[in-house]
Amino acid sequence: MAGREPMSSVDRAWLMMDDPTNRMVINGFWIFREQLQYEHVLAVLEERLLIHDRFRQRVVEHRGVFRTRAYWQIDPEFDLRAHVGRTVLPAPGDEKTLNDTIARLLAVPLALNRPLWTFTLIEGYGGGSVFFGRIHHCIGDGAALVRVLLSMVDASAEGEWRAPAGLPQESNALRPQPRGGARPGGAILQEGGRRVRRPSDLLSVAARGGELAGRFAAVLAKLALMRTDDKTAFKGEVGVGKAVAWSEGISLDDVKFVKNTMGATVNDVLVAAMAGALRRYVEARGDDPEGKEIRVMVPVDIRGPEDTKLTNRFALVYLPLPIGIADPIDRLFETKRNMDAIKRSPEALVTYQAIAGLGVVSDKIARGVRGYYADKVSAVLTNVPGPSQKLYFAGKLLETIVFWVPQSGSIGVGISIFSYGGQVNIGLITDRGLAPDPDRIIAAFEAEFDSLLCLARERATEACH
Repeated sequence: MAGREPMSSVDRAWLMMDDPTNRMVINGFWIFREQLQYEHVLAVLEERLLIHDRFRQRVVEHRGVFRTRAYWQIDPEFDLRAHVGRTVLPAPGDEKTLNDTIARLLAVPLALNRPLWTFTLIEGYGGGSVFFGRIHHCIGDGAALVRVLLSMVDASAEGEWRAPAGLPQESNALRPQPRGGARPGGAILQEGGRRVRRPSDLLSVAARGGELAGRFAAVLAKLALMRTDDKTAFKGEVGVGKAVAWSEGISLDDVKFVKNTMGATVNDVLVAAMAGALRRYVEARGDDPEGKEIRVMVPVDIRGPEDTKLTNRFALVYLPLPIGIADPIDRLFETKRNMDAIKRSPEALVTYQAIAGLGVVSDKIARGVRGYYADKVSAVLTNVPGPSQKLYFAGKLLETIVFWVPQSGSIGVGISIFSYGGQVNIGLITDRGLAPDPDRIIAAFEAEFDSLLCLARERATEACH
């Protein structure tokens, strides 16, 4: 049948992880100080998003006796306007109102009989606009979707909207041809994001056989015998209701100053500050964090630079956050040790193969395995590097980018780090029943980073004398 292609086992695995209490949907928004025009937005999406077949395809499944096969198929009734809504933010149109509105929108399930994405133009936020998007994880991972979304922006206002001249013939290309200038997306994505290993590197390592057989066996044993995560305010039964919060921009130069002074990485610094924030929140809830760790699930990009396919090509690793350490510097160094250990481990390869395996087994087995491993962690944490310069969408300056990573099973917290335009923003989504006030965690994160920055400045000053 025309327009139909098999869904990969990895992509189907992420589709199967959907749950009414934790939908496997990536949510995020762009903030503009000026008002976006709805018709201009539609034109940009038609010209630059719909060149990718995946955004006009729905999922169809053929269930057999022993196996269910899933396919991508062009939706014969596809209507762009049905996927792009608009709403006006209720008074007073402040950050709390925006967060409450987004929390309500992200609780709505995506229609399974249509392409699995939606956008909403939110008007009335500070005199400007918010462009809120939802894309199901089965369409692609963070690295792939960032490429697609950045293909819709321009380096200057002069590249603003024009009427589309029709869809390109090569609709599977992830890098559209420039219009009057080089597109920023390709170069942008070369700037950041340290991969543990490329897929080819991982597979070549695995092929060495004997010398690493013990290490692979150790990883399998670790995953199989991993205990349930320490009991804190973040563990418990999850529900449908979610709460979201996001940080003001933190200077990326300040983060780099801390990492250079302390001999760490940008990721080490941000993750350590978040560990401190979670410690503060646990203490504020009346729990004693001393000596405790909470485990987070971290997606690791394993695609090579030549791999631009719109799909999921990442693994999952398990990172302990040392919330039981009170001293910020000691906590940073322990975080670095944990991160370094993961980078040296073949854990990413093992989990990637396990995810692929979930896509070919029955739904019942897959959900059981997913639930088992979700119980071992308290949060999902991801760090996606974005462009260093501010960009334009539909002719308007894009001020801020925030997104929220999805969780699965019983995981009640999602922590997303995104850098853009020299700033770092944290997006936090929590289960409303477990942690109804994620804004307090965001405030604690900002305070923890300020502490690290002050300590780094003190250490730099001492080094000068």
